[in-house]
Amino acid sequence: MERTPTRGLCKLFLLAFVTGFSGAAMPGPFLVAAIQQTAVQGMRAIFGLLAGHMLLELATVGLLALGLQAVILRRGVRGAAGIVGGLALFCMGAGMIRGAAGLSLNLEGSAGAACSMPQLMLLGAAVCAANPYYTGWWATIGAGQLAHMAIRTPTDYAVFYLGHLSADILWYGLVGLLVVTGRRWLTDDVYRSLIVSCAAILLAIAAWFLFAGFNLLRKREIMETVPGNRTATVIARAHRAGRGR
Repeated sequence: MERTPTRGLCKLFLLAFVTGFSGAAMPGPFLVAAIQQTAVQGMRAIFGLLAGHMLLELATVGLLALGLQAVILRRGVRGAAGIVGGLALFCMGAGMIRGAAGLSLNLEGSAGAACSMPQLMLLGAAVCAANPYYTGWWATIGAGQLAHMAIRTPTDYAVFYLGHLSADILWYGLVGLLVVTGRRWLTDDVYRSLIVSCAAILLAIAAWFLFAGFNLLRKREIMETVPGNRTATVIARAHRAGRGR
């Protein structure tokens, strides 16, 4: 069935948000920097760090768009990317469940010097760019999502980017507020339950990616344009309408 534009964009936003939130909630160098700097100078640190992180991810999505645009609509590419992304999501979700029992969200930042706004932006971008998890995530899960959802237009890319960015803003905004106001409700047990819930959602998305990926690889690719042959184009469009993308 052909998806309506609004429904497709909402689906794309939610997918980017859920997977982005699951990745943002995992401990890493960015979380450490966010806690340390927020403890020193308050919520201003979150704004600066996220600004640098936002610019890095904007460049990442832009590079993926430029690199994938020519091939992203091929069924074989979408199928393979779906399988790779699904496997990566499965490993990520399984790892989150295995490690959930030992997780602890330490919201007590150590004392240190306050960074200026340009320094915060540079720090936010640098700690992510230097993190192998970041590049691995975008090379597998991020690229897999772009290919799986058959993103075509600048609007599609913008919605995907905003969905992913919204997850970062929500999580790190929450972390900043907890550091500023003091830990109240986000105990270690609540945090571990949040991680396990995110992991379960990731495993479900992984199964969806794997199923769709194998299904796409089984389908026979149809030539959509044949010079001077309008019938072939009509048949291809009818095939898409009847069987979906």
